[in-house]
Amino acid sequence: MSVPAIPDALFRQAERGVLPLGELFQGAQTLIDEGAPHAAIRLYETWLEHTRSPLAYAVWFNLAIAYSGTGNDTSAERGYIKAISENPRFIEARLNLGTLYERLGRPDDALATWNAVLAEVPDLADQHKLHVQTLNNLGRLLEIRKRLPEAEEILARSLELNPDQPNVLTHWVHLRQKLCRWPVYQPFAGITVETMRRHTSALAMLGASPDPAEQLAASRHFIAEKVADAGPALAPPEGYPHKRMRIGYLSSDLCSHAVSILTAELYELHDRSRVEVYAFSWSREDNSPLRARVVGAMDHYIRIDRMTDEEAARCIRSHEIDVLVDLHGLTLGARPGILGWRPAPVQLTWLGFPGPTAIPGVDYVVADAFVLPPELEPHFTEKPLRMPHTFQINDRQRAIGATPERAASGLPEGAQGAFVFCSFNSNFKFTPSVFDAWMRILQRVPGSVLWIVADAEPTRDNLVREAEARGVDGSRLLFAGRVPPAEYLARFRLADLFLDTNPFNAGTTASDALWAGLPVLTWAGQTFCSRMAGSLLHAVGLPELVTHSLADYEETAVALATDPARMAQLRARLAANRDASPLFDTPRFVRDYEDLLASVVKRPAGLPLSDEPDPIRTHAVPDPSPGQLSVQQNSMLALMRAGMHSVVEVGGATLGQAWRAREAKSHFTAITTDPEAGGWSTNVIRAEPETMDDAQWQQAAPAQCWLFPETLERLRDPWAFLHRLRREALGRVEVIACVNNAQNWLVQSLLASGNFHYQAGGMPDRRSLHLFTRASVATLLQDCGFAVVEMTAVHAHQPPPAVLAAIRQLAEAAGTDPVLAEQDALPYQYLVRAIAA
Repeated sequence: MSVPAIPDALFRQAERGVLPLGELFQGAQTLIDEGAPHAAIRLYETWLEHTRSPLAYAVWFNLAIAYSGTGNDTSAERGYIKAISENPRFIEARLNLGTLYERLGRPDDALATWNAVLAEVPDLADQHKLHVQTLNNLGRLLEIRKRLPEAEEILARSLELNPDQPNVLTHWVHLRQKLCRWPVYQPFAGITVETMRRHTSALAMLGASPDPAEQLAASRHFIAEKVADAGPALAPPEGYPHKRMRIGYLSSDLCSHAVSILTAELYELHDRSRVEVYAFSWSREDNSPLRARVVGAMDHYIRIDRMTDEEAARCIRSHEIDVLVDLHGLTLGARPGILGWRPAPVQLTWLGFPGPTAIPGVDYVVADAFVLPPELEPHFTEKPLRMPHTFQINDRQRAIGATPERAASGLPEGAQGAFVFCSFNSNFKFTPSVFDAWMRILQRVPGSVLWIVADAEPTRDNLVREAEARGVDGSRLLFAGRVPPAEYLARFRLADLFLDTNPFNAGTTASDALWAGLPVLTWAGQTFCSRMAGSLLHAVGLPELVTHSLADYEETAVALATDPARMAQLRARLAANRDASPLFDTPRFVRDYEDLLASVVKRPAGLPLSDEPDPIRTHAVPDPSPGQLSVQQNSMLALMRAGMHSVVEVGGATLGQAWRAREAKSHFTAITTDPEAGGWSTNVIRAEPETMDDAQWQQAAPAQCWLFPETLERLRDPWAFLHRLRREALGRVEVIACVNNAQNWLVQSLLASGNFHYQAGGMPDRRSLHLFTRASVATLLQDCGFAVVEMTAVHAHQPPPAVLAAIRQLAEAAGTDPVLAEQDALPYQYLVRAIAA
């Protein structure tokens, strides 16, 4: 690898302590721009060793940034601390140090670092922009850490210093909603209520306004402010000639989240003779059973979290997705820019955001006749695709725990005659008008209590204070803590009636209550989100629990609470209807849903539909189109950290062109014997990896990342190779590997049938010298001094039920966990990212 040398004159001047600061900065930056950050670091270190200057703090600061750019976070931390010690008023170093701590998973250290700016910098008021930035950093991280009152107070201080901060104002408004600080819109610092409403987020507006026009305006404002215009549409408008419909799900909520709680069974029940199911995900790896189940049910699970919106869109386009279903909308972490590139001929939104998204390129919204009536259509940018019964799917596999005693949950015993109203909706959905009605209901139903969830103690305090201001003893508000899913569902059985919120109804929570057998009383308004629970109640056969005004809602609640016989009849009807009703008939829902998508899918006229590939011949992973990256290549690219200056790929340069397109100034080295290699990479080491000599190892040693695209298992001794890689590396080094799963159900089937024949580029691959499973590849890396920081699975077609049953039986016979054995049999490959420990 060719590394620019430090100019001799600069180096000699630095050694003599006479290199001017401006020339030092310019020379070091030139080296960094040329892909030689380690040389820039040596230049900075030499200058500091031989120069005494009151401006050394600035050099330490730049040195810390350079360390960080090479992944040397320990030295970066030391550099920032040294800069601060030499100039305690140097706020930029404190800001960067806090950001480093946050990235390293040390949020408390980050908060302490930024709080120190407020406490220790005497002339902070004179550095207005940095003062505001410090407050905003604190407010953002405090909100993430669920320290909501502190976050709201800090952001208010920021707005007092600079009222013209729309993004900060957006967060401040939503924090007040979550804390139930009413009125939410409280003018201060010259900021008017009108300005606050204009900068209310699309999600917050669903709970703040019953006006569909105002909800649409909030979504349009978000799109105008946050979403850049994309390039020309990527997908052909006429569609693709596929026999099976390719459905792509776009989401960051394929984990323990309300969206997955609803949709888990959908992915399992999709008719594979009719559809092929893809996930394009930037979901967190929460290791929950729900996440494992959702990921395992996908035919193809593709991570896009490290891709730009355009890269993600092009990845989706490469898979020729027929219908792209956005499960995210405009909620936290949304990536509407992907949809703007139109990577699929048909794009629709569903479940994630119950309102108009205004996202360019989204054609349809999944709805039903109740939740989106014709008079609401002018307030949507999407056309409704109406399901025959309800828009919301449900999972019948949600387990309900044993029903606890009321006393164990902090509720009055039944013998005391207490009627328990509950509302387990998010607190930001609570509004003063609904809370007024709740308090009047409590006053009219003697001895009754209201059972709610409020995670933040200040929220609980605010609600108790609001209750007492309305003449209700605060002790009649009872607060439920967080419990595991099965216990949470069982808890609904302790309540007598669920009181819904308006204008933002319960969605998943209403389904939870009904699934557990608790009747739900709702107040339906004029917006999609205010009609969700009404849709569910119609589908479960309880339409009389849908009211259409606040007065009717209040009167119905009181009438039900004072009529035990009627409540018993409602519960009995709900129990009788539950499994037979359309609301919980998930197989029927999936059939209707697939029919709905088939009615809008596009197919080119005059072209025969293509045959599906044989899943064993192609190993259930489609070949990429010419010029496009494969699933594995896209996924490996997504794992690579931005900003890496040097990369080595073992066995070729399959990712060279794509990586250089993303990091134009980086160096990409291929270790390969291919005589044609060279056009797509900066450098080629022409050798078998395990025969490289010392000079060739020295050439590759500065690399920050080593890639093994199905090549780790082809090494004769991967243990020895990884040990030497770690020993030769000049800095902190990462390994990203795509490894075939030897425990995959197809491999097990081939072994059992005696048809385990090696193939050229097939399954099993004749080039593979080792077989790895999830556990053994992790052990390999750990034994060689690497810490596994990320491991994701590439899924393909689901195995036949009989194969899964056999795998479970074999695991039981061998004394191992059958559930884990089944889970580990589903991935086709693993993508692993590990860092030298």
